[in-house]
Parts: sequence; C-alpha cells; structure tokens
Amino acid sequence: MSLILKNVILNKKPCDIKIEKCRFAQIAPAITPNSADEVIDATGKAIFPGFYNLHTHAAMSLLKGMGDDKELFSWLSKDIWPREAKFNADIIYTGTKLAMLEMAKSGTVFFSDMYFEQAAIMKAVAEMGLRSAVSIVGFDMFDEKQTAQKMEAIKAFLDLENPNPDLIKKVLAVHSVYTVSAKLIEYTAQTARDNNMMLHIHASETKKEVDDCKKEHGCSPIVYLESLGALGPSTVLAHAVWLDDKDIEIIVKNQVKLVTNPGSNMKLASGMFQFDKLSKAGCIIGLGTDGSASNNSLSMFDEMKMCSLSAKIQANDPTAASAEEVFTVATRNGAQMMGIDAGTIEVGKLADCMLVNIDNPLMIPDNNPISNMVYAADSSVVDTLICNGKVIMQNHRLADEEEILAQAKTALKYID
Repeated sequence: MSLILKNVILNKKPCDIKIEKCRFAQIAPAITPNSADEVIDATGKAIFPGFYNLHTHAAMSLLKGMGDDKELFSWLSKDIWPREAKFNADIIYTGTKLAMLEMAKSGTVFFSDMYFEQAAIMKAVAEMGLRSAVSIVGFDMFDEKQTAQKMEAIKAFLDLENPNPDLIKKVLAVHSVYTVSAKLIEYTAQTARDNNMMLHIHASETKKEVDDCKKEHGCSPIVYLESLGALGPSTVLAHAVWLDDKDIEIIVKNQVKLVTNPGSNMKLASGMFQFDKLSKAGCIIGLGTDGSASNNSLSMFDEMKMCSLSAKIQANDPTAASAEEVFTVATRNGAQMMGIDAGTIEVGKLADCMLVNIDNPLMIPDNNPISNMVYAADSSVVDTLICNGKVIMQNHRLADEEEILAQAKTALKYID
C-alpha cells in the first residue's frame, strides 16, 4: 500500500510526500500521482509528527469526572478502586476504544497503557490501528497470595498472543512502591530484563509517597527501586515529581526514562515536575496525559501547553521548556524512548503523522507553527491522522465513531 500527500506544507513550504511500506519514502517538490495506490490532496494542510502519549490508563476514560477535586489517596481508595472493581474485559475493551477515539482526534499515534485485561486492550488497539505499549500491572498490596497470583499472571502475559506485533509492544509494570511488595518488584524487574522488555512504574508522584517510603525503608522511592534492581535503560518512571539531587544522579546514571504528566500533577496538586533542571541534568523526558479520571483530557495539545507553562513557573524562568523543546518531547522523544523509528518527518522514518488545517484560526498567523501547536492549537486543528503509513482519520472523523460512542454509553450503566 502506497500513499501520496499532494501539496502538503512541511516546514512552511509546500511539497509532495510519498509513503510506502509504512515509511516516508520520498519528499519532493512534486511526485507523479499515479505512482501510488492512494492520493490525498493536502492543500491547506501542514504535516507534523504524531504525538506519543507515554503514560495513560486508557480504559479509565469511562471514569472521567468521577471523584474530581480530591487528593490522590482519597480519590483512589474512595472513588476509583471501588468502581474499577466492576470493570470486566468487555468494559475495559470499550473504555480503551473510547480513549483511542479521543487520542486519535487530537493527533496521538501511540499510547503507553498501564491497566488490566491485556487481551481486551490489545484487541481494541489492533482494531483501531494505533500503536501502543500494553503492560500487565504489578499490584499485590503486600499480600503474599496476591504476589503469587501476579507472578503467575505475568508468566501468562508473556505467552499471550500479540495480535499485531508491528504496532503493539508488551511491557511489564509496577504500580508503585506503596502498592507493590519488594518481592513482586524484584520479580517483575528481573522478568523484564530476562525478556528484553520495558518496565513502567509510577514513582515519586507525591510528597506523601516519598515521606512514607523514607519512613518505611529509610530512603526515597528512587533509591528503593534501585536497590531492588528496578532501574535501568528500559525503565520508564511516570510523574517523578519529588526528586532530590541524589535521585536525579541515580536516574541519569541508570539511563532511566522519565514521563511528566503536568495536567494530572496539577489537578491532584501532586507538585510540579522539575523540567528545566532535569533536562539540563541530562534526563530523558517524555510526555503523557495520565488517565481521564485524573486529568479528564487525553489531548497532548493540552499537555504540551501545561508542560511548558508549569516548567516556566517552577523554574521561575520564561525561557524554560520552550515550544520547540516541548514539541520534541511530545513527538521525537516519545518515539525514541519507546524504540519506535519515528517521531520526525523524514525519508526512511515510519509514517506516523498528522495533517493540520493551517486555515484554522488557531494556526493563523503562521509566524511560528510549532509555537502555535504548543501554545494555541487544540484537537480541532487535526484533519488527518496517519499511523504506520495507514490513514486512521480523515476530515477529523473516524469510520466507527458512532459505534464507539454508543458502546461507551452502554458500558457506563454497569459501573456507576
């Protein structure tokens, strides 16, 4: 399957782009239309890399607006976990599809998911045609029986059929140091190493988490995770708000990846990620939305703007987290962190991209298109989404939108 984008704007100049075998094959002033299976007239559209959402809980899209305006631990124990207990595979499948609909319409081509019922999630992802890292979550609440069950579940996950290995990565996950025993953390980390898999962990999200860890283990969550063998180049830490200099040194030394979630951090008053300090220290940073229950939005447009503005306030420096830096974090960095050969518009790269309507008032004037994308734009500017060379959305519509929305409304009757 080959595709030509005619008259598309790249770096403020019109060109034609040919996509073939899932990759950008040619970028030129003009390409003969009959040399491809499909041609899209992209006049009035600019091409940008798609977004890589590196931390979310997709099926929690069904919990949007439930338990707002509460602190993290009360919100989890009173509002979220009781409702999640009602989730089954069908509900998680439906919630994941609802999340992917929102993400696709806001330019996201990939999401790293931390949730339950992995077979249902992978089925939803394969049907939608987006990319995903699907993880099985270590979560035993320090109960030895649950620890054994989770170990068996991890073994079963390793054997679980992946319906589309080109788009879906299997990942292991540890929920957090306050919900997972040392035994299960060590087992999960070792299993990830043995199978060359990434390890996804919530870490140092709140001051309470850090204080409780120091009281229980005599050290920060970062030091504790390192002592259990859970930190390395394949480890991705979500949030990482409360880091001291020793933590940062450990993160850099171990080449650990960090994912900031500014919307969730601010809504739950968890704190502000030290973007400028961590970037200058050499930390590898990606961007994620977290789940709909703790953010209410899965738009990376929102997340980019909050990332930049919160970084400027946190550093007391208007030059911190420039539009160009944050856009790179949301695109190229995300792809590289997940081992995906994409994130830029250049020949040879996997064709993950969006076409943006440059006649949308949010994109005018075009003095600095990247600045517009970070500070001004929202999902309404996204006309077309292409993932792995396949058109997922055109004219801001997906083929099965109505069906996904209807299924979500039905699922909601069973969980509230």
